[in-house]
Formats: sequence, structure tokens, C-alpha cells
Amino acid sequence: MKKIREKYVTNPDFNPDVIRSVSSACEGLCKWILAMEVYDRVAKVVGPKKEKLASAEAELAVQMDKLNLKRAELKEVMDKLQALNDEFEAMTNKKKELEHNIDLCEKKLDRAEKLIGGLGGEKERWTETAKMLEDKYTKVTGDVLLSSGVVAYLGPFTVDFRNVST
Repeated sequence: MKKIREKYVTNPDFNPDVIRSVSSACEGLCKWILAMEVYDRVAKVVGPKKEKLASAEAELAVQMDKLNLKRAELKEVMDKLQALNDEFEAMTNKKKELEHNIDLCEKKLDRAEKLIGGLGGEKERWTETAKMLEDKYTKVTGDVLLSSGVVAYLGPFTVDFRNVST
């Protein structure tokens, strides 16, 4: 192609306008040769750029694969982090609930101690009442017998009725 350029393209007479005056068929051939020469120059400039582009695209594909892999790993880590955050929140809520229960139990224990302290004096009264009821329980049979006799004597039977039946 270099020989064609040196021999024909640089020649000032190798111009489609000049050649048209000689032959219209040669004019088309001249235009084609000039276009091929331009194409050759452009191809020599663009060819290495296309190779670099293909190489860069291949490198991009490799890097995109690595990026997608890292994104997948990041997603796994983010999912684990979210799970841990959810678990942390649940445990924090459970801790608050347990602290509330501990506070409630401490209040109940305090009230129970106050109640037991207040009922301490009641023990003597209950012991006395139990002894008195035990004494009454042992005497209840005699009291019932005596009260039956009194009811029978003072009951619905008049003196006339009692004298007739004897």
C-alpha cells in the first residue's frame, strides 16, 4: 500500500476531477483507490485501538466478575449483620423485660416483708384464739347437753302437759 501511496496518491494528477476529463470510468476507479487508501490509514490507526478495546473489555469482564463476587460476599455479610442486629434488638427487649420483672419482684418482696412484719403481732392473737377455741371444743358436748335440757324444760311443753304424761 505504501508503494501505491508514493506512486499514485501523492501525484497531483491523481485527482478524480482531473481524471474525469480523461475518462469517467477511471474517475470511479480513482475515487475507489483514494477511499481504500484512506481506509488503510484509518484501519492502521483504529486497528490497535480495537485490539486495546477488546483487551480492555476482556479486563472489564474479569473485573466485573470480581465485582459481582465481592457484591455477593457483601450481601452475605450485610444479611448476617442484619440478622445480628435483629437478634441484638430481640435480646435488648428481653433484657428490658427481665429488668422490669426483677423490679416487680423486688417490689413484691418488699411488700411481702412488710406484710409479714405487720402480721408478726397477729401471731400472738391467733395463738390465743386457737387455745380459746380448743377449750370451747372440748366443752361443747357438755354445753350441748345442758342447753338441750334447758330447752326441754323451758320449751313448748306446759306444766299441765308434763303432769299428764307422767
